[in-house]
Amino acid sequence: MKVVTAKDMQTGPGPENWFTGAVWRDSAPTSASPDVAVNRVLFEPGARTHWHTHPEGQILYIITGTCRAAREGEPPVEVEAGGVVYFAPDEKHWHGATSDTYMVHMAINVATTTDGGTDWMEPVVDEEYAGE
Repeated sequence: MKVVTAKDMQTGPGPENWFTGAVWRDSAPTSASPDVAVNRVLFEPGARTHWHTHPEGQILYIITGTCRAAREGEPPVEVEAGGVVYFAPDEKHWHGATSDTYMVHMAINVATTTDGGTDWMEPVVDEEYAGE
């Protein structure tokens, strides 16, 4: 059993090389694989991740607001609070808030390394975010 208390959480702004816009994260520290990366992430309106993949996939549980998300080659979709989004292993995707709402989600993925195993890529440009 592993217990992570509130004082163990790593809290702070999201790194600029992972996010566009203002983002705040509470992250449970991960150990050597296998482990689970658990992050509560607050996105200000219009904020979003860069394109990225997870070797074991990712689950998002939307806590508040509306999540805007897309996988490569498809237009963005919006998911209301209480909804869940699942990205398959190695599926290139992004997610964030809509342009007019804050959004908080819990992101869960198998951590294959101490940084969570995420492969971060290029920013999502405004046209991709808008679905153009």
